[in-house]
Parts: sequence; C-alpha cells; structure tokens
Amino acid sequence: MPVRRAVVLAVLARLLAVGAGSAQGSAQLVSVATWGNFHAGGVVATIAGDADGDASAALAWRRAGQPAFRAAQPLVRVDSTRFVGSLFGLTPGGSWEARVTLSDPDGVTGEPEQTASLATRAARLAEPTLRTLYVAPWGDDGNAGTDPDFPLATVQAASDRAQAGDLVSIAPGVYREGVAVTASGTAAQPIVFRGAGPAAVLDGADAAIAAGVPWTDAGGGVWSRVTGFPTGHVVTEQGRLFRYDSLADLAALAAGPPGGFWFDGATLRVKFSDGSAPAAHSMQVARLDNGFVLDGVAHVRVENLEIRHFGSGDYGKGVYLRWSDDCAVRSCRIHEVGAAGVWIKGGARNLVEDNELWDTSIPGWDWNWTKGSSAENNGVAMTDDLGRGNVVRRNVLHGTFNGIGGCGSAAPPDGFTSETDLYDNVLYQHNDDAFEPEGWCANVRMWGNRIEDVHMAFAVAPAAPGPTWIVRNVAWDFGNTRTSQQDGYLASALKINSGYPTPVGPLLLYHNTFWSTAAGTAALALLDPGESTWVRARNNLFAGTGEAIYKVNPVLLDFDHDDLWRSTAGRLAWWEGASFADLAALRAGTGQEAAGIQAPPALVAPEAGDFTPTAASPLVDAGMPLPGLNDSPIGDPPDLGAVERSLLFADGFEEGATARWSQAEV
Repeated sequence: MPVRRAVVLAVLARLLAVGAGSAQGSAQLVSVATWGNFHAGGVVATIAGDADGDASAALAWRRAGQPAFRAAQPLVRVDSTRFVGSLFGLTPGGSWEARVTLSDPDGVTGEPEQTASLATRAARLAEPTLRTLYVAPWGDDGNAGTDPDFPLATVQAASDRAQAGDLVSIAPGVYREGVAVTASGTAAQPIVFRGAGPAAVLDGADAAIAAGVPWTDAGGGVWSRVTGFPTGHVVTEQGRLFRYDSLADLAALAAGPPGGFWFDGATLRVKFSDGSAPAAHSMQVARLDNGFVLDGVAHVRVENLEIRHFGSGDYGKGVYLRWSDDCAVRSCRIHEVGAAGVWIKGGARNLVEDNELWDTSIPGWDWNWTKGSSAENNGVAMTDDLGRGNVVRRNVLHGTFNGIGGCGSAAPPDGFTSETDLYDNVLYQHNDDAFEPEGWCANVRMWGNRIEDVHMAFAVAPAAPGPTWIVRNVAWDFGNTRTSQQDGYLASALKINSGYPTPVGPLLLYHNTFWSTAAGTAALALLDPGESTWVRARNNLFAGTGEAIYKVNPVLLDFDHDDLWRSTAGRLAWWEGASFADLAALRAGTGQEAAGIQAPPALVAPEAGDFTPTAASPLVDAGMPLPGLNDSPIGDPPDLGAVERSLLFADGFEEGATARWSQAEV
C-alpha cells in the first residue's frame, strides 16, 4: 500500500505540474483593433499570457453583410503581446469585418475569437464649394481675388485669405515665391491650391540670376558672383550642380559632371566640367528653401502645379507637410529640389498621388561624394513620429538619390502600427535605394511597384517592429547604376545591413519579380553588419548574373516556392561561408526551398517591361496558395513572380490576361 500510494501521489504531482504549466503558458485574446486605407487594412490583436510564446493568430475577413469569412494571411507576432496583419485587395469606401482566432497549445483563456469592423477610405476626394480665389501673374494682391478679371498676384496672398471650402485657382505663369499655409479645411470643405493649366509654376530660384547677370572670372574655370542672399542649390539646363564644401573641392570636381558650386556665405562660385562660363547657361540659383509649407493644418491639397528649384538652405523641399493631417499632393511635377520633393514630417492620412518627382545629375555622381552631401535626397521622405495611414501611390520618381522613404523614427502618436501604403509607383535611376522603409515600420505595405536601374530595390535597414510587406513588385536591373558598377558597392533587391543595433522586424516577400541582368549582380545580397530577425519568402523570382542568394548576415530565412536562377556560370548560392552549386545542394545544406525551383524564368519581354510568364514558363502554376493574396476565382494555381499569366474575367471563360490577381473583381 505505501508503494502504491507513493506512485499515485507522484502521478498526481506530475499532473498538477503539467496543469500549472499549461495555465501559466495559456494565452488570452484581449482586443482586436483595425485600420483602413483605400485598398488595404491593418489588424492588431493584443494578447495576454502565453509566457512561452507559442500562440498563433489566424485572420479572416468579409465584406460587411456577406455570410462567409475568407481566410487571409495569418497575423505575425511582433512582440510579446501583439500580433499584426494586413488585408489586401479591398475596395475604397467599403465596410469590412476582420475576425481573429487565437490558438495556443497550452490553451486559450476566455473567448478565442473576436471580430472587429473596418472601413476603407472613400475613393473620391471632396471638392471645395465655398468660393474660388484667383491668382495670376498680372494680378494685384490688393484685389479681393474672387473675380477672375481681378485676380491676386501671389499664391501667398491667396493662402492668407483662404478658409475651409476655398479653391485657389492659379493661372499659368512663374511664381517666384514660397507659400506658407496656416488655415485648415474640413473633410467636406477642403482648401485646394490648383494650377489652372500645366504651366503654373512655383519656382524657388532668383529671378535676376535666371534672367542673366555678369559673372567674374576667378581663374581655373571658376566663376564667381556675390549673391546678396544665401543659397545651397544650383541647377542649369545641363542639370543640377554638385554642392562642394571648399574651393579646392570645387576646383577638382570629383563628384562628376556637369559641374559644381561652392558658397562661402557671401560669394557663389561655380565651375563647369566642360570649362564653359555661367553666361553660356541657364542659371537657377535657389533663393527660397521651400515651395509649399503646410504647418499643423488639415484637409489641404496641392494639385496640378510645377514646383522647382527650392533649396536655399540644407533641407529644401517642394512640398513640406509638417505635422499636418489629411492633406494631399496630387498631379504635380516636382523637380530639382534640394532635399525632398515631398517631405512628410509627422502627420496622418496624407496622400501623395499621380505626381512626377525627379532630379538631374545625381545618378552620374560618385556615391562616395554624394552620400552625406546635400544631394542625398529623396523623391518622397517621411520622418519623425509619423502618424498612421499615409499613402503614396501612382507616382513616377526618377533621378533622386533615394526614391521613397516610408517610415518615421518613432511609434505613431495614435497607435502602434504605421499603416503606410506605397503602391503602383514607378521608380528608376536612383543611385541608392528605390524604397527606403527604415525606422519605425509596422504594417508598412509596398505592392505593385515597378523599379528599374537602382542600386537597392528595397532597403529595410533597419525596419522594426514589423511586419513589412513587399508584395507583387517588379525590380528589374537593380545594380545597373554607377554606385554598383563603378563605385564598388554590392547591389541587391533587398538590403538588410544597417550598422544599427535595431533589428529588422518580420519581413514578408510574396510574389515579387526580382531580376537583374547587370554585371556581377546577385539577386539577394544579405550583408553585415546589423541585427535582424527573420525574412519569409514565397512565390518570388530571384534571378541575377551573380548568385541568387549571397548570404553573409545570419538573418533567419524561411524561403519556399521561389525560383532561384543564375543567368551566368557559377554557384547558385553562398551561405555564411558555404558554397552551393545548385538548388539541390542548397536544399540539402540549409533546408530552404523544399518546393522551390531552379529554372530560367521565360518571361514575355522583360526588357520592354512585360514581365508576364510565357505559356511555357516554369513559373506558371508553380506557386503556393497564399490566402488573401493570390486567391483564384477558378482555383487556378498561382504563378511565381509579380505577374499572373491567366485571370478569370467576368464571363468566366477568358484566359491569357496579364493583370495581377489583386486586380480581379472576386
């Protein structure tokens, strides 16, 4: 009896211990919060418990009023209490429901499931209806401005008068002024500054120098002029001039053509690579630092204007949204501006769409000189504790040092996730990064973008706490830059090395086409230094003239159902000191790409911009189903890469379209 009693007590003790451990490790679903942009939504599930960190959270969604939920991509754990995920392919102005189901091997305390509503933003922006203020070069700021026959002369005068519901109509002409906007509109009655024609121009350059003034020959190809105002930016018809820090550097012109300038606080000195004099050129010397400054306002739009040549100081901007919400920059042509075409500092739900933003000369300059100089600029920059829901879409950007920076430096003041969407943009000729989502990045989504001739396609160095979504983008011929080919830096579709202790948060690569024909270019070069967590890749094409994967950084990878292809002779991958000749060796050595392939992509005409797989391409039907990302209305298996070969049309029979699945009406 004593022995049997001892055994029973021992078993009971073990059961109690297991029960206690299970209770200690069980999870509880505390809350579910949502966010809606135009075509995507964010979901944040907050949990408690789960001391051992083995819980998971499934996500499903439906349009409000529909009977059935559809599966989406699972939520991703970003810290001990939060799971974060996204919904794609939503339509603007809709109502949706997101359902989160929590699971834990140790059990779930309370209800494991919660549903939260989500509304997407309306597609159409409101038009102001109160009155129209007219601006024309031949106007007079003493006028009321409400009669088109008696307009104001300056945009600033209109801004000083503007109130909610006003349209400021700006006639064609050159307005050499910066505009400070201090009044706010409302959602129903915004304030809109709109060019009345394609030749309405806001210009930051000095009018007298632009018209032609005498210059002094200082010898050695250098010419000088006392400006009477500070400047940090000079542009000519040959392109932007490099800003040097000394006369000796200017004399050497080490950055490259077409030339450079040095300003000592009083005198501007310029030198052209071809030895010509300033009198032979159109000289645009920045007298003003910023074009539009929207400071602490809301519901203000800037539309259909050309904005150029700003940058008298170190941080010249075409449009500066400073702590402003619900503002927009639309259909503008912003070029050759000192630091950024559009700069969003703080602020939530701002929209940058349908613009062309560009610079000149920078792609030809030595990276070692350009990095850290006044020419290390951006087409669109986001900084500080950026608010949630900023959207940058359908823009064309080229020639700036970086394209789009999509993250702030701190958590949003109104929530945990960024909910930033960057999509359907075209970016080319950037001698550093096309996309630079670095800093506080949580639910930053980049999809449907086209990238060409850049050094790095996506730089997430670092991007935390995550997740960062890179979905259905095309990056072609990254590495085809001076930085990559002449200045000695390795190009890549993805950059994770940073030198900062902040880790790269969860990074999700789905259905991208990353293919470079530039010499000596690996598809992925994952370099040190820098902390990192993990990268998941599914249904991508990774192709280069170098290795498909060149991995130095110990970042954890979870890769499968991708095409890894090297178009030249040599090993397929280098992995932390190990060389793998082909996919079979990589699979055996790392366990990656269990269902991946190694095959030439066979796309229709990538050199001409058509990245559709041919009928015989090994990418066709080779993908992994990803609920919420590649759902087919006919059950057709997904293709690898950014572009699907076939798509069911409304009549149910059509095949052979080249549109993405995300464009389907399902």
